[in-house]
Amino acid sequence: MAKDYYDVLGVKRDASQDDIKRAYRELAMRYHPDRNKSKDAEEEFKRINEAYAVLSDEEKRRQYDAYGPEQFNQRYSTEDIFRNFNFEDIFRNLGINIGGMDVGGSSGDIFDTLFGFSGGRRAADMGSDILAHASITLEEAARGTHKTLMIRHVKKCSRCGGSGAEPGSEIIRCRACGGAGTKKVTRRTPFGVMQTITTCQECGGTGKAFEEACTVCHGHGRVQAEDRVDITIPAGADTGMRLRLRGMGDYGRGRSGDAYVEISVQGNRTFTRRGDDLYIEFHIPFYVAALGGTVTVPTLEGEERLRIEEGAQSGDVIRMRGHGMPRLNSSARGDEVVSITVDTPRNLSAEQRELMKKLAELGGGMDGYTGKKRKFGLF
Repeated sequence: MAKDYYDVLGVKRDASQDDIKRAYRELAMRYHPDRNKSKDAEEEFKRINEAYAVLSDEEKRRQYDAYGPEQFNQRYSTEDIFRNFNFEDIFRNLGINIGGMDVGGSSGDIFDTLFGFSGGRRAADMGSDILAHASITLEEAARGTHKTLMIRHVKKCSRCGGSGAEPGSEIIRCRACGGAGTKKVTRRTPFGVMQTITTCQECGGTGKAFEEACTVCHGHGRVQAEDRVDITIPAGADTGMRLRLRGMGDYGRGRSGDAYVEISVQGNRTFTRRGDDLYIEFHIPFYVAALGGTVTVPTLEGEERLRIEEGAQSGDVIRMRGHGMPRLNSSARGDEVVSITVDTPRNLSAEQRELMKKLAELGGGMDGYTGKKRKFGLF
């Protein structure tokens, strides 16, 4: 079950930003791995920062409240959650200084290790998330279904285990960067001499090289692959819903990305879906509208009997409770909303025409009708 960020920080759902900030500061001080050496501190510290990254951002918090923990975590990756969340700035603004060091020191290394981010910047060798698609029918969305997909992604090379070196080849220090993993570039500009530090392109920041490249991946440590995956789509799924397959994205030495499967529910000739409710236009003959009666209406579970009250009009709406779509992660269901259209007969037989004339005479005749409702009569 997905974690509730309000519970993680110990605040109420209507907590102000000041309340959230105070709770986060207290918990971050208590569980920072530089201060708390207990076995569970690191994991708790990760949960605290993830919760604060969402609840301190008004837009992310609004979406979290709308979707709930389960769907929010299905829709948003770790990178989405921490986008624009700068650990250094936030700790500095909160006045947190662990062990007498500024956050840019050891704390920055901790964030990089825990999340794959450093000060809000992505680490050099993190695998990318990928997006796949699955199309299902409305009936499959109603009952839930299983699908098998082929996902194209980057995988770790099985021959070299991701090192890029041919098995048996000696691993040596990168000659380009001397094993540092970074290179310092000095440039002379109109504003003076400027130095920048970049990731070494030769070793990808690892500081290591090899004498002979892997014959399968040619030294990259990764290969393109296509894998078959089975997914379970829950009852109540709707277009735009995303399912997360952890670790099924592109391979990276720091962390493999995730694969997201976006659901698309096909249109249906009978029903129009709006949220958890299904809408249907149902035609009835004018005599059923006038006298009332029982008709047979299609539903997702089959045909159901529906009572039409006497004097029904086009545009009348009848709500069939519990005959709509299942609600995600709930036993409840939406409704089927039946919109009545009264059909006017065409191509009357001679007998039918005579009966209609008699009906018209009983109603006051066919000529001079003003369109106003009459106090008495058939219409």
